[in-house]
Amino acid sequence: MFDTNVRLISMLGLLTVVVTIGLVLDYFRIIKRPVRLGLSIAVLGIIVGFVLTLNAVMPRNHFYGPVYSEIRTSQKLVALTFDDGPYPPYTGQLLDLLKEKQVPATFFVIGQNVAKHPELLRRIVDEGHQVGNHTYNHVDLLKADRQAIISEIEKTNQVIADVIGYAPHVMRPPHGFRDAVVMDIMAEYKLKVVEWSVASRDWVNPGAEVIAERTLGKIKNGSVVLLHDGDGVAAKLPRSQTIAATRIIIDRLAAEGYRFVTVDEILNMSEE
Repeated sequence: MFDTNVRLISMLGLLTVVVTIGLVLDYFRIIKRPVRLGLSIAVLGIIVGFVLTLNAVMPRNHFYGPVYSEIRTSQKLVALTFDDGPYPPYTGQLLDLLKEKQVPATFFVIGQNVAKHPELLRRIVDEGHQVGNHTYNHVDLLKADRQAIISEIEKTNQVIADVIGYAPHVMRPPHGFRDAVVMDIMAEYKLKVVEWSVASRDWVNPGAEVIAERTLGKIKNGSVVLLHDGDGVAAKLPRSQTIAATRIIIDRLAAEGYRFVTVDEILNMSEE
């Protein structure tokens, strides 16, 4: 574990300097025997930077701290999660579908959108779904300083609590990006960081069938599925394809014997 006061972006800046120095040493043939030390330093710096960045953006690793993306289980369980809402009319349409199919889900909501549409958050909870923190402004937390990250979490927890009476205990960083500082703050606020094991890439609106097939092809026991009922804070792109795809996903998985649960429920059923 890295020092939780050191940001990934700072380490990448330092590595850039190291790589530059290494390349300069190699270009001017300084310290070239018995090996090209400058070039070796530059290559090592690039590799370290790549590894640090990869671990910050990949959803299923614990390099910077514990995350939850799936569970090991012999049971046919799946957790559907939806990011970026509430976003009318699509969140309401999705809730209609989930109610029709009697399927619980988990909604990682943006604080700014909750402030605009509190009635949708109340409906999410009233209909038996779980709520998670997805920051207030959907910012890239890797680019935010410590106080800004804290503000994003606190403001979102507060606006959620103002509407439903309590704050969530799970959160998902925008894009899933995190580093040691992000994870340290989440630990301070006792928030479980929930990522995903199945990404539908529905945010690019490739068509309902494409979204469904991308998702269904990766499902296994204990999967956590990433879908979107919203469009960040921009709220411009439609989510009708995601809703149509969700119907296909639910019908197909139900026919295969899968049971749908919330994030809390699936984490409590781990057989590890």
